[in-house]
Amino acid sequence: MEGILRPTIKGVFVKSHIRAVERVRGREGLIELHRRFGRPFNYSNDSNVPVADEVAILEHIVDMLSPRALSGPERSLEAGRLHFRDFSSTRLWKILQPLFKLNPKFVLMQSHAIAGYVFKHVEFASEDFGEHTVKITMFNNDYPLEHFKGFFEEWMYSFGLQASVEALERTRTRYEYVISWK
Repeated sequence: MEGILRPTIKGVFVKSHIRAVERVRGREGLIELHRRFGRPFNYSNDSNVPVADEVAILEHIVDMLSPRALSGPERSLEAGRLHFRDFSSTRLWKILQPLFKLNPKFVLMQSHAIAGYVFKHVEFASEDFGEHTVKITMFNNDYPLEHFKGFFEEWMYSFGLQASVEALERTRTRYEYVISWK
């Protein structure tokens, strides 16, 4: 059954987080990340990395870069924001960026197709909720609820859009994000 399969993300996206740490903190940052993560993170671009591992890596990076200790929800929100900033350095984002600039709603409505390039065993579904509102539902994921709230907020912010993201947990593995912008 699809819902019980372990959710994974392509290694190329996890590597974007690791490269970002190296840019900011150099070799010492990589050593610190490895110490905190506790195991190797030498993924290939096409590796299927457990989403839980990506979450752990991102949250360790947030801990390393934050000037203060963050609560669980704050940490998850910041990890989601970092996730987007790192995603924006990938080739997939370079393709999506001009489309999003022209029509944010069109790109958000394609979340299922975008997710198909990024994830395995994670499903996204989009619903049109009006001229400047889209609801994205995620199924079978290991992200904390606040993670993609931060991801979507950072995405909208990167384009200078005034946006709000409402995050709702329907079940442990089904989250809804209502994204509205001006």
